[in-house]
Amino acid sequence: MTTRWNVHRLPRAEGKTFLVTGANAGIGYHVAEQLAGTGATIVLGSRNAEKADAAMASIRSVVPGARVRHLQLDLADLDSVKAAAHELDSLDAVVCNGGVMIDDAELMYATNHLGHFALVGWLMPLLAGGRVVTTGSLRGKKVKAGDDYARSKQAQMLFGFELDRRQGAVTSIVNHPGGALDSITFPASLLLQGKDAGAWPAVRAVLDPDVRGGEMVGPRVFGLRGEPQLEPVRSQLADEALAARVWEESVELTGVEPV
Repeated sequence: MTTRWNVHRLPRAEGKTFLVTGANAGIGYHVAEQLAGTGATIVLGSRNAEKADAAMASIRSVVPGARVRHLQLDLADLDSVKAAAHELDSLDAVVCNGGVMIDDAELMYATNHLGHFALVGWLMPLLAGGRVVTTGSLRGKKVKAGDDYARSKQAQMLFGFELDRRQGAVTSIVNHPGGALDSITFPASLLLQGKDAGAWPAVRAVLDPDVRGGEMVGPRVFGLRGEPQLEPVRSQLADEALAARVWEESVELTGVEPV
């Protein structure tokens, strides 16, 4: 990266359209709010219209004149995903952020990974020259046996890297928010950060022209907190054979291939 990134002075992006899944709450909301401040049109992908309306009102209160709209999207329902993809007519980047942490491994995998895999596949005609930004997690960097949430997030991240290897028409970048919580008190603040800061890696992955496909962005301080920077891709995330298996299984399960 040739210049120091300033999280408080983002480049302008008028005329561009960015889709953020899971944008009505948490990190996804802060990604949408920060991107709205660039002048871009932000599409909030959410299955709950009432929550999306509240999120858009909140964004407009912070960013007067923000260009935001809702897209009905249920990542656990492939029919909903396909319909949502066909609602859009232009797109410069998609932030695959939406996800759940629930006691249902199959539904969690479908929501966190397979829904995004299919969404990107159906959006591919719109994304030529654009970016696919996949938001993973610290736990997804190295999965332990029995951690179904980590498995779903790792599948997302592996997909982001494999997409870069297979699809030259888009720039595919992976990010993770570090240790991001809704509310932080000292001394937790020494290690963790709020979800507004947790959004910084995804926002940089969308906007920074110096970030390349196949790279990963995370917080600067031990991967837990701080301004976003590139970090090395190691361990299970660097396993190309594993990524290829995840890709092929995902094609089989969804009937979609992002090409």
